[in-house]
Amino acid sequence: MRWHKNLRFSFRALNRSRFRTLLSVSGVAIGIAAVAVLIGAGAGADLALQKSLERLGENLLAVNASLTTTGALRGEGRMHETLTMDDWRRIKDLPSVKRAAPVADGGGAVRVGARAQSFTIVGTTPEFHAAKKFDVVTGRFIDDDDVALRHRVAVIGAQVVDDLFFGEWPIGETMLIGNNPFTIIGILKRKGLNPDGTTDDGHIIVPVSTVQRRMLNVDHLARIFVQARSKDMIPVAEAEIATLLRGEHGFGRSTYADDFEIQDQAALLATQKKMSKSFGSLTLGLAALALTLGGVGLLAVSLLSVRERYAEIGLRIAVGAHARDILIQFLTESILLALMGGMAGVLVGGACILIGGQVTGWAMALTWETVAYPFLISLGIAIVFGAFPALRAARLDPIVALRSA
Repeated sequence: MRWHKNLRFSFRALNRSRFRTLLSVSGVAIGIAAVAVLIGAGAGADLALQKSLERLGENLLAVNASLTTTGALRGEGRMHETLTMDDWRRIKDLPSVKRAAPVADGGGAVRVGARAQSFTIVGTTPEFHAAKKFDVVTGRFIDDDDVALRHRVAVIGAQVVDDLFFGEWPIGETMLIGNNPFTIIGILKRKGLNPDGTTDDGHIIVPVSTVQRRMLNVDHLARIFVQARSKDMIPVAEAEIATLLRGEHGFGRSTYADDFEIQDQAALLATQKKMSKSFGSLTLGLAALALTLGGVGLLAVSLLSVRERYAEIGLRIAVGAHARDILIQFLTESILLALMGGMAGVLVGGACILIGGQVTGWAMALTWETVAYPFLISLGIAIVFGAFPALRAARLDPIVALRSA
């Protein structure tokens, strides 16, 4: 039988049972819509996480001073004090490194008039501005002169502005960090939450030399943020930094253990994906249940269609139709039902993604996978759940079929 005739017969058969066809299409559509929404939610979550990581800085590594045990009690220890400004200068000159920013930080009580609150004080250099994407909305960032001359200047985050200055921009005003007066020279753009749930909006940025000498009285660093020249250069930069620091800190000792840790964004991304895996498994299970119910509905409709059309099947076989023709016709009907359900499901799922993302504020994205995968799934449903009724129709004995009609 030619394909155009086969399609014509299939459309006629489906049109004769419009209500049953609608029920079958609806069952498949619900399952496909669930899958489309699941894919859209997953893509949106990955996109949101990627944007959050980009807000932290592109191609970024964090070289942290590691913890060393200082006593018999489990967990008792202190941070190594071997990460220095000299290490920063050497690291930023490595071939794979685009820029590096040293950090000496700590909590500090900040006072403005009668108002006082604790914030994170970050001592760093001008490179921090670009490496960590701390944009200034007004004023300026710290510069090399501020670091060289140990100026008491500060760039404050949006949360500091809200808490201490009631949202007004205090450029040029003075605040006390501890007992040291600092002049506010810039205000940072609000960044929001990081992927780990923390925020940088409560940071106060000051020159690293000022923190080390005037506030903490130390000559070591807590960490160094390193920006690789490209994503592909991140492993190279990590290896070069490790080799450099081991050579500088190890002094050739065979018993030397690393006094630093290197973290990258890939590790953070893997952690976040692992945390969301349980939710994804639950959603995937619900989508699988919906697809199964849609497939079972398609199977039931196809079996009922075969039973009601015994006379048609027997007559067609009697006048010369082959079993293959009967098989193809009923399988085509199942495919048409599944594809119509898939199309309806994709449209409903796409609408849910677009409208739901706007209404709920959830991170959802409409991607090509949202369209392609559900259609492939609907085709699989047609083959899996439509094959048995089609085979049953093809194997009918024409005499038995005509007698039972």
